[in-house]
Amino acid sequence: MTFIFRCTVASILLVLSLHIDSASASSRFGPRLFSRGLMGIEPVKNANSRERPIQNVHHVTTWGLSKSRLSRILLGEVARRSLTAIRGGDADSAHVNTDKKNSSSSSSSSSQTKERQFTSKKKDNDDERYSRQMYALGARAHGLVRSTTAILDGPMGKIIKSSISQNGEHGFRSLHPGQQNGKDIPSGLLYEMAKNLALSGVGRIILVRNDDGFDAQYFDGTLDDLGAAYHRAALAEVFPESEKRAMNERDEDEMEVEDEDFSDEMDDEKEDGAVLLAEYIQRLNPGVQVDVLTRAKILELLRGENQDDEDWDDENTVSLGSNPVMVCIDRSVASMLEVNDACRFRCQTDSQSVPFVSVKTAGVYSQLFCDFGPSFVVVDEDGETPRSTLIDNIEIDDENNQIVTVNCLDGERHDVSSGDLIEFQGESGPDEASSGGSFPRCEVVAVKSPACFTVKVQKQDESKEESLLNTLSDGRTRSFARVKVTRTISFSSLREILQPDSHTDDDSKAPECWDNDALFAPSDLDKSFDPQRRKAIMASMAALDKFVTKYGRLPNRSSKELPVDGKDESVKAKRSDVERFQSLVRKVSNTESSASLDKIVTQFASTCRAKFIPLQAIAGAVGAQEVLKAATGLYNPVRQFLLFDCDEVLESCDANSKYSDLDDYRELVAKGQTYILGNELSQKLASSRIFLVGAGAIGCELLKNLASMGAGTSKQGCLIVTDMDTIEKSNLSRQLLFRDIDVGEFKSAAAKASVLRFSNCNVEAHTSRVGDEEDGPFDDDFWSTGCDVVLNALDNVEARLFVDSQCVSNGRGLIDAGTLGPKGNVQVVVPHLSESYGSSSDPPEPDIPVCTLKNFPYDISHTIQWARDLFDGYFNRRPRQANDHVAEIAQMEDLTDFAHMLIRKFGEDAAVDMSEELGEDLGVFPFAVGLDSNDPEYIASVKMASLKWAISHADRLFYTTIVELLKKHPADSLDEDGAPFWTGSRRVPSPLKFTALNAGEDEVSAQQVMINESIAQFVQFAARLRMESFLASDQSEEESSHTLVSLEDALSSLEKHASVTQDKKEQDADKERDVLAAILEKLNGAKTGASFLPKLNLVDFEKDDETNGHVSFVTAASNLRAMAYGIPTADAMETRRVAGRIVPAMITTTGLVSALSCLELIKMLKGLPLVLHRNAFVNLALPFFAFTCPLPADQVSEINGKTFTMWDRIVVKGSNKAPADTMTLKKFIDKVKKQAQLGDDMEISNISYGPYMIYANFLNSEDEELLGSPLMDTVKSAVISEEDSAETGLDEGVEEAGCTKLDDNLTEEQKAVLSKLSRKRYLDFSVAVELTETGEEYELPPIRFIREKIDPK
Repeated sequence: MTFIFRCTVASILLVLSLHIDSASASSRFGPRLFSRGLMGIEPVKNANSRERPIQNVHHVTTWGLSKSRLSRILLGEVARRSLTAIRGGDADSAHVNTDKKNSSSSSSSSSQTKERQFTSKKKDNDDERYSRQMYALGARAHGLVRSTTAILDGPMGKIIKSSISQNGEHGFRSLHPGQQNGKDIPSGLLYEMAKNLALSGVGRIILVRNDDGFDAQYFDGTLDDLGAAYHRAALAEVFPESEKRAMNERDEDEMEVEDEDFSDEMDDEKEDGAVLLAEYIQRLNPGVQVDVLTRAKILELLRGENQDDEDWDDENTVSLGSNPVMVCIDRSVASMLEVNDACRFRCQTDSQSVPFVSVKTAGVYSQLFCDFGPSFVVVDEDGETPRSTLIDNIEIDDENNQIVTVNCLDGERHDVSSGDLIEFQGESGPDEASSGGSFPRCEVVAVKSPACFTVKVQKQDESKEESLLNTLSDGRTRSFARVKVTRTISFSSLREILQPDSHTDDDSKAPECWDNDALFAPSDLDKSFDPQRRKAIMASMAALDKFVTKYGRLPNRSSKELPVDGKDESVKAKRSDVERFQSLVRKVSNTESSASLDKIVTQFASTCRAKFIPLQAIAGAVGAQEVLKAATGLYNPVRQFLLFDCDEVLESCDANSKYSDLDDYRELVAKGQTYILGNELSQKLASSRIFLVGAGAIGCELLKNLASMGAGTSKQGCLIVTDMDTIEKSNLSRQLLFRDIDVGEFKSAAAKASVLRFSNCNVEAHTSRVGDEEDGPFDDDFWSTGCDVVLNALDNVEARLFVDSQCVSNGRGLIDAGTLGPKGNVQVVVPHLSESYGSSSDPPEPDIPVCTLKNFPYDISHTIQWARDLFDGYFNRRPRQANDHVAEIAQMEDLTDFAHMLIRKFGEDAAVDMSEELGEDLGVFPFAVGLDSNDPEYIASVKMASLKWAISHADRLFYTTIVELLKKHPADSLDEDGAPFWTGSRRVPSPLKFTALNAGEDEVSAQQVMINESIAQFVQFAARLRMESFLASDQSEEESSHTLVSLEDALSSLEKHASVTQDKKEQDADKERDVLAAILEKLNGAKTGASFLPKLNLVDFEKDDETNGHVSFVTAASNLRAMAYGIPTADAMETRRVAGRIVPAMITTTGLVSALSCLELIKMLKGLPLVLHRNAFVNLALPFFAFTCPLPADQVSEINGKTFTMWDRIVVKGSNKAPADTMTLKKFIDKVKKQAQLGDDMEISNISYGPYMIYANFLNSEDEELLGSPLMDTVKSAVISEEDSAETGLDEGVEEAGCTKLDDNLTEEQKAVLSKLSRKRYLDFSVAVELTETGEEYELPPIRFIREKIDPK
């Protein structure tokens, strides 16, 4: 293809592109993201010569463009679209903003400001993507997050020109850490914050470009491992290899022109890492708009400068939006003061200041600061839903009727404190229940006990006071709940704290603020309340600024050589940097040196040049959460400093032998980590085999952190990850390794492909379940030799307990992490030292009693669970039941025998119910004779029958059943003890029935209107799901749309039903009922339909699909039952959470617990003592951080003065003379005695393998035949005889499974058991011993019988 022809094709493509939607087309201008303007296209200017972004593709012209440039733009788009098809990348995920309302074009015509805008092509589906986060934040707060503008000011790094133009098979994935220049590396903390905020769904992120002067000296990217890893990952994703190859296939003459143009562009953009970060954010979340502005422009906007200009309100003027939050990351104090002052500028005009957050790390120390203004309103301090507590009785004070004593129901405990505001809730008629009743709010004045407290009724008008007191005393008040109230907090600015007397740079009075406990939020109960530690860290942070100002660089660890500017040489210095730094700290803090202070200062000076990945991830998580608090008013913010460090990891580090010069580990992945902790730890991490169980939210964060830390990068090392789940849209708001195109893929496979962008580590990805399975990669060999340490990222206790048992059994370390909304925990299990995960357990969640669900609900969770069970019964259990019996019913001439079988198997009542269900489910088919299931007439018939069925069940569930219950237990009935039956948790229900609006002369109440609407919704979705059980599941989308039942259809059918139906007459209770005849009547009705052998479709509850009607059905059914029992109803969102058992989740909490897990992994690999390990319990909402030392392993036995713990094993092996598989039971007993060092006064009492007893001395001590049998044969006999002793016929002396043919009498299950047993590398036996004189028994540690044969020497 010639150059002229290519340009012709390009011109045709340009003309065709004019017909594309402007918002979409404006994004499609090729893969080059680093050129001037819009790929050289000059912006269209208005009459005032103000630059405007391209708003419509029709504005694009070819004027001023070279042919090669136009061809490059359009042909680049072809490559981009091809790449999308090949790799699944979102070619249109980032492009120039085309929305005028959200435009952030510079108000200046100068091209030097270089503002950039990136936004998504279309609005993202918030409800699905952020569903788990919405349950933690709530709809109100989530909406505010989506309207938030987060302004991030931090070291952006640079674009590596040589790397962009490099060619190679793997593109940027082949970029070795040694090829990265330290000045090119961005702040890892900046990327971490941007990642957390983007995944949280902030509406807009503005990146601030300014790394000149002092701030550039304050940050050293050479030792920022996380920044380097993110940099590699971003380059690999923004410039994938497929696109590079497509670009390299162009003709040589065009490439010469293109390279020239591109070089010019890179001259302008080579120091702009903000554009790369913007592109990376767009790939993390296409729904986030990203802009790039200079700090000067940001300061101008924060101060509101130029607002008096006549064109300030122009639609294209830069704006920070209605909900901005300013964030400084890894910036100096001088920069923080300047930006914080600008945020406070608006306070001078009585306007609300812009919330300000700063976060930085230095080595193993971090600092967070928040200033949300002088009057920040906290809407909800903890985010917890107030618990409704049942009331036994209420006593009104005789002397002061405003004082009321509340006694909780027996077994209930309140959650109120003095000063809290509570609101009473009560049981009343449907009219009052719908409006919330008229129950007063009261203030708690005294707490007498966990079940009793006193409140003061708020004053009311005299006309209302008597009514309110009657409401409290007449028994209608049944429960209460805390009422959340807003709280206003006053923050001080950074300058007011550091320089309270002036606006100068004099910080001589800074130590005064360091002693103010009110300014520091505790982050560690052991460290935060140590004033010396606080003073040392704050002084070190201040001295760091002084050091950089004086020397123009960050301090080195111990060198006494200073670099000479412009020369590759250095000069000897009188003092080391650490000594200089200590001098500055003493000057700043105005204190004399002390041992404790000097130790912290020395550690700070020795590590502050580098960045530590776990600490960066911790700071990024907490910092991002504070941004969300500032934007929403949800949760309690940090006031105002939060200091967190992990200097315990420095213990046992030898500065004289373990640290090398930077040049010695230039090629390492984790340079900063090696600088802080030494070569030995980095090499150990690189060679470790780390098993990650789960690749979800926590698993992704762990993989990112570990890859960035250099884990698994040596030949021996590996990251092993397994997860059976596939990626869903709701995962994307927390799992940074996945993209929209990955939805439906296995998590482990997608995570492996993505994490390789961070480093060239070895990764094994599996989709196998971790459990006691027969086959799979995780066998005995894997647990004993295939992994060194295990990190749990699981979501269920059963799997956690299994992994824990394997780790204890094989002496492997375990770190377990979990989250629940803003709360998280980390537990570390140190081999041979600490207790295990299974040593303690949380109390199980109480089950809802069946009687409560069936007849006496008093909480909305009860009605939701009832509706969820109803869904499973109607649309899963019943169709399966019909499919199981349809053939049997169709083949029988007489169904009497079948009816008798039902009665014998299930009982009379259950048999009647089952026959009625079969009659309903199979008896609807006679009308389908001769009709095709896709025929419109058939569909209409199914729809009519389904509506009739739904109406009859609505009447039965919400009217007939309740009427029958009230007949049995009237509202004024008494129980056996003479007390009122309907009291305590029992609520008197009210029958609900659809009433046509024109049914009578009386007016229909508002409550009845709500009941009608809810019944209509129930009928609508019940009929729709019923239809889908009968219609062919392989119908096309067009035909399946007929399965939808509209609300109008339901209302119309209900009105017709109400007009022709009268209440059924009561059956005579004394009349004997012929059960068999009733069953046969129903079954005969089912026989006709069963003769067509229909197969009904089963429906599994799917909570995340809003179009399938599942949640809508459960919501309607639950709310109807709640109305009947006077329980406040719930919306679809809350119903989905309870019915779907959804666990609220947030990326911030996930990032925090993952970082803490990696921190504990470092300690474990270093072999630190148990007292330096920490279990973590955190709540970012409060915020609350509790770190406790793991408990030591409990002693399980003591024999002959020797103690044993759960980690101990007594190992028994075979020998050349007595191989393991032929070792007799007697020989095994002798070896156990020898290995356990048992004396003559002790003998083996019994031996068990799991639940199977294989030896007991009181039965088998003289059984020579058993004692002479091979141990393995004895075990197999015990297992098989336990499985089925009557049917196995297993011969004595059965040989090893797999070597001989199994007995034909064995069942398949028994064969599987033997096969599994034969593959085990070792067996663990439980052995008890007893003292021969006293008969006292002791339990030995598990006896591990190794089956491997010993090779001859």
